[in-house]
Amino acid sequence: MATFEIQGADGKTYEVDAPDEKTALSALGQAGASSGPDARAQAGIGLAQQMHALSPEQKRAIAGVDQETLQPNRVPAFAPPGYNALTDRIEGDDALSKMRTTSGGILEGIPILGPMIRGGVDRAAAATIAGASDETYDQVLKRIQAGTVAEKSMNPNLDKASQVTGAVAGTIPAMAAAPGAFGIGVASAPLRFGASALTGELINGTDAAIRSGGDPTATGIGAVTGAGLGVLAPAIGPLVGRGVKYVADGWNLGGAAKELGIDKVAAAMLSRAAGRDALDAGALGQMDKLGPGGMIMDLGENLRSQAGGLAALPGEGKAIVRGAVDARNAGANQRITSTIDQELGPAPIPSRINAGIDVNQANLSPEYRAAFANASPVNPRPIATYLDRELQTLRGEAQRGLQRVRTMLNRTGTQELESNPVTLLETRKAIDGMLETTVETNARNALQTARQAVDDELRASVPGIKEVDSKFAELARQREAVGRGQQVLSSGREAPRPAELAQEVQEGALPQGMQIGPSAVPMRLREGARAEIERIVGTNANDRVALQRLIKGEGDWNRSRLATLFGKDRADRIIGLLDREKHFADTTDIVTRNSLTAARQASQQELTGSGAEAFGVPQAFMAGGVAGATRATAMKGVDAVVEALRGIKDESTRTAMARILTSNNPDVLEALLRAGRGSGVSGSEVDKVARSLLLSQGQRSALPQQ
Repeated sequence: MATFEIQGADGKTYEVDAPDEKTALSALGQAGASSGPDARAQAGIGLAQQMHALSPEQKRAIAGVDQETLQPNRVPAFAPPGYNALTDRIEGDDALSKMRTTSGGILEGIPILGPMIRGGVDRAAAATIAGASDETYDQVLKRIQAGTVAEKSMNPNLDKASQVTGAVAGTIPAMAAAPGAFGIGVASAPLRFGASALTGELINGTDAAIRSGGDPTATGIGAVTGAGLGVLAPAIGPLVGRGVKYVADGWNLGGAAKELGIDKVAAAMLSRAAGRDALDAGALGQMDKLGPGGMIMDLGENLRSQAGGLAALPGEGKAIVRGAVDARNAGANQRITSTIDQELGPAPIPSRINAGIDVNQANLSPEYRAAFANASPVNPRPIATYLDRELQTLRGEAQRGLQRVRTMLNRTGTQELESNPVTLLETRKAIDGMLETTVETNARNALQTARQAVDDELRASVPGIKEVDSKFAELARQREAVGRGQQVLSSGREAPRPAELAQEVQEGALPQGMQIGPSAVPMRLREGARAEIERIVGTNANDRVALQRLIKGEGDWNRSRLATLFGKDRADRIIGLLDREKHFADTTDIVTRNSLTAARQASQQELTGSGAEAFGVPQAFMAGGVAGATRATAMKGVDAVVEALRGIKDESTRTAMARILTSNNPDVLEALLRAGRGSGVSGSEVDKVARSLLLSQGQRSALPQQ
């Protein structure tokens, strides 16, 4: 009991005996309350004045406020379910608790730096919370540390796993930066084990020293343990890496085999073939380029050999492979002709084009007659004088040609010159006929000069003839273009080079003489080329290899020529079609012919009881040169596949393999590629993880378990 002096509302000071100041104030208030109204009012005013003068701590004490929770007595503080005031944690919130345990454990598990990083995070959090509350930094830090201990005790296994994760995550970058320090990649075994032991000793010894606060005993135990684990790491790590990779690859292969509908042995055979053919993710694009007629076996020589092996063995697999190949071959002609017709249009017949040109030229006769109706007599004297002079110097075919032209200028049966313009026109026609059959250069030059002289005289004497001549000449150019177009894809000297053809097309469209508007020469060139393509297809439809060689050619010239005449896109699609069909023909050759040879040899061996080869690659080279050796090599590939397939006794498995190889389904191809790619697990990376796990076991080996 103590005595408190409390000033009342009347200004007087009263002494009140009470256990504490709160009780004294309350007693003074009750005393005022037992008096009259005025006294009670004065007592209340005095009490308020007295309370205003008190410190915050005195006010909380009088009000009964708990100093820890800052809540008045009998008024419960708000706290989420499971809140622990001591640890400032929600103990019932497993998700948050586990998240904090995991993140903190990973940080704390980092070798050497982990404790410092974890402590730094806690101190930063304490400084932030203290700055925004009435608590001191030390109070907040103690509360956070207590909460961490409590959460670790609630999640001990998670805490250990998180710290191991942190140890591995902190060690692997060091291994990548300095692999030699951990014995990785070191050829010498003593150096490899020595380097790993030394590094393990340094890491674990330093880590133990930091976690123990510098305790020499703990530091020594950590160093010795780290050195021992370092010696084990180079031996155990690679074994673990290979083992994990083997299991992961087997799991991956099993999943792919299940998706493909075959066992793991068959899936391994197909995936090895795909791997030897270097198939990767781009194989899906290759399959797309092959179109709806493509099959998985078309993607590589080893896959073709697999199909050939199945075709050589009796059973449903053989029927599936051969049936798919035969069905595709049966539709080859239709695929080729329909695609070419779609891209280039129906094929014209050159003889019919030329017949139409002849008819159109004949239809110009009335126009010629109309022109000659107003013609004046011609004067062939200058032409005759020129020819007489040239005949004195020329010899050979050139002289004989001009002699014939000179005779044509005379009236028949006389030595007098003919002045009829029609006769001069017929002379020009005769010269044109001579030019078509004349090859010798001097003779052609002489005839062309004579024709020009005749043409000039007709122009002067027959008004309007040049307009009709231009029409006739345009038709003649078109006839010539049809023939030229049929030479475009030729491989001889008569074929134009790509640049020459482009120039011919460009110049051919220009009007000649008195013609108005573009010429039809480019169109006739295209018609001639289209007709030639039709001829090549018609005579080589059953030999797709020859068809591709004749149209595509050996280099890029034919592609460029086709692009000039029909456009680049159409040319690319035509060449792509021919490439696909040649590829399909190659598959047929390997699958059917080689499989027949392999089956025949197997039968011979069975009949004779001899397993020796009677005819190998060297013998094939001697008999058929490079082509024979190539074919024999492919056949030997099929032989090896046949022997491997004999080990698959389940007929349903071989049937499923045949369906896979003849499939066009991209999902099936993707599953096959996935089987070949493996699990993606790197044995070397697993080796590093295993070494890190070993080294992490010594980090706190010398410390007492919490």
